[in-house]
Amino acid sequence: MPETMRAAVFHGRGDIRIEQRAIPTPGPDELLLRVGTAGVCGTDVGEWAHGPIQHPVHQRHASSGHLGPVIPGHEFSGTVVGVGESVDPAWIGRRVASCGAVACGECASCRGGDSNRCARYVGVGLHRDGALAGFVTTPVASCVAVDDLGLGLDEAALCQPMAIALHCVSRAGSVDGELVVVLGVGGIGAFLVVALVESGAEVIAVDVDADRLELAGELGAHRLLRVAGGAGDREVVQAEIDRAGRRPVVFEVSGTAGGLRTALAVAPVGGRIVLVGIQGAPREVDLAAVTVREQTLIGTNALVREIDFPRAVEIVARRSGTWGRVAPRVLPLRELVEGALRPMSEGRAPAIKTLIDPWIDEARSMDARRPD
Repeated sequence: MPETMRAAVFHGRGDIRIEQRAIPTPGPDELLLRVGTAGVCGTDVGEWAHGPIQHPVHQRHASSGHLGPVIPGHEFSGTVVGVGESVDPAWIGRRVASCGAVACGECASCRGGDSNRCARYVGVGLHRDGALAGFVTTPVASCVAVDDLGLGLDEAALCQPMAIALHCVSRAGSVDGELVVVLGVGGIGAFLVVALVESGAEVIAVDVDADRLELAGELGAHRLLRVAGGAGDREVVQAEIDRAGRRPVVFEVSGTAGGLRTALAVAPVGGRIVLVGIQGAPREVDLAAVTVREQTLIGTNALVREIDFPRAVEIVARRSGTWGRVAPRVLPLRELVEGALRPMSEGRAPAIKTLIDPWIDEARSMDARRPD
């Protein structure tokens, strides 16, 4: 094994550099992965464009102890090439998907089954070095082996965002047999469509973009509704709900002020509104109306690695071979900024999901069966 690796390193706002870094050593209960594929998400974009927000570049992270430039990348797959203390060496050579969640297992939240709320939570690729590099260390508890599932490393990198979507659904309670409106089906919204369909919901996908709606239909959405992104959206969405003739659960995924207004307007009396998209600024909400209409506003954050992630791996594997439209291209590390972060920050993402392979020099197509 080499002593160094190529890595994308975040130094500050708008400053990611491709550098040679020492290959990390796995700690107790950790695996060392040769990174197969890593996904780029909105959190990575936010850090690059507006950060550091979560990256502990200037102040030491209380739980991870990290201080200084950070290697991003928290959605990833890889092949196990080393194990830490107390880890079964039989893991070596296995292909895995990882959600990169580090939880203490001891606090009240962890003991209560909510590891995403861990008092000492650490995200690989957020609060310590991640997978936009040749190698990464990650807890064995945050990994699921995919060798026997017919899942290649490219598709395995999609399991983390699928787990995020499944956690969003779980926050709403049971949606089996329910009508669900998804406001915004780009990014995590596309995975949310899959998670809802897999959970038995009838899905109305709403977006301003025709291509995203077409993909939502391919992923299983039952009704596709294009809106203009203006004040009239709520009437258009309400008319579609009226045609369906049922009371919906509403997921606001766009993270826009207009999307939030539409969600509050079309959610029925006694309805549930799951707030998935992160609003870019504080918003005014008529809480009196929420109160008298007995509506429930529900937040959602990250995923429960013990519950959401194994189910996500199962869903991605069962749909293997169908993810090419979600993530059609895999980019080399050197194209991270101009091929992914910059266009995503400017609202012109090249696809629902952009993947990075740290071992290639030229872009390639997704390979559903890629073994290494």
